[in-house]
Amino acid sequence: MIITASPIKECDKRIEVLTKERGRISAFARGARKPNCVLSACTVPFTFGKFTFYEGRNAYNLVSGEIDTYFEEITTDYEALCYASYFAEMVQYLAGEGMEAAEELLLMYVTMRALQHKLLPLPLVRVIFEMRLMMIEGEGLELFGCLRCGNKDAYNVYLSQGGLLCAKCAAKQGKYAGEYPIKLSADAKYTLQYILTSPLEKLYAFTVTDRVLKELQQFMKSYLARYLPHKFKTLDFIV
Repeated sequence: MIITASPIKECDKRIEVLTKERGRISAFARGARKPNCVLSACTVPFTFGKFTFYEGRNAYNLVSGEIDTYFEEITTDYEALCYASYFAEMVQYLAGEGMEAAEELLLMYVTMRALQHKLLPLPLVRVIFEMRLMMIEGEGLELFGCLRCGNKDAYNVYLSQGGLLCAKCAAKQGKYAGEYPIKLSADAKYTLQYILTSPLEKLYAFTVTDRVLKELQQFMKSYLARYLPHKFKTLDFIV
């Protein structure tokens, strides 16, 4: 999937591509800005398909592309485009170069489909994408039981040590409850568990109440602030 494209020189493009086999790669598309160039259509951001490259001495060069899906509806919907651009920037930052990225690629694809067909409210799509991508990149949380005692039924308090702590264990170590007092309702915790465990193809097959969505948004804000202290430029365009 093409995740970014920028003009260089007079007629060329520099693209960032998320690939199944080699993760995120940068490549040049010679002449892609010319209207009659065969590379013009397949270097549009969020284009999904099969691409052929040759590896030069210092960079990849795009030879051809066979478009499977072009998410045109996203590019004509400003709000959806802002979210898609944020997801692309997040993947661009987290996905490694030269490493397989099959899960990241499939996550991007199903997320673009969710945006395209307006399956869920955009803030919920964002919560789902962020949570699942963080898990894929090895920054997931233990959300199925207390980190100390393993209790799966107790109400939990969110901590920065990799997961949740039940109220009883938090009381024993009061500094945690005082420092990270974000509590999850049963509905919110179940939603996060579903996001972490459901097949990617079914990731966007549910919705939540406004109350739960607000709770999830607050949870993700704190979670990402602690585990991903990076400022994404595209967030400036998302309300």
